[in-house]
Amino acid sequence: MFKSLNKGNSYVREGIDTRSQEFAPLKNFIDQTIRVDGFFFTNGDYGKQVVVVGEGFNINMPARALDQFEAIAADPEMVKAVLAGKLIINEIKAGKSKSGKDTTFYNLDDAE
Repeated sequence: MFKSLNKGNSYVREGIDTRSQEFAPLKNFIDQTIRVDGFFFTNGDYGKQVVVVGEGFNINMPARALDQFEAIAADPEMVKAVLAGKLIINEIKAGKSKSGKDTTFYNLDDAE
């Protein structure tokens, strides 16, 4: 109940030590499906960012993922679903953004 008052909230399944996991970019998971064990927010060189915990890695997500995961964090039912292993990231593909930069596209989906 009181964990929500802590600064730097983390939404990661109990028992997972993110400090011992390596960081990897989402592009390392092209054509794979990631079962999400949680997520947390960081402040980096480019401002606030989201890191997804899954497949034994801390996965740096594209900047556009921030709005999606802030919406999840704001919804207690969605947070419960993430912590219960009900979120996957799939259809991970490399591509070009509208501005022509290399990027990684993905979908959030319900785990079966």
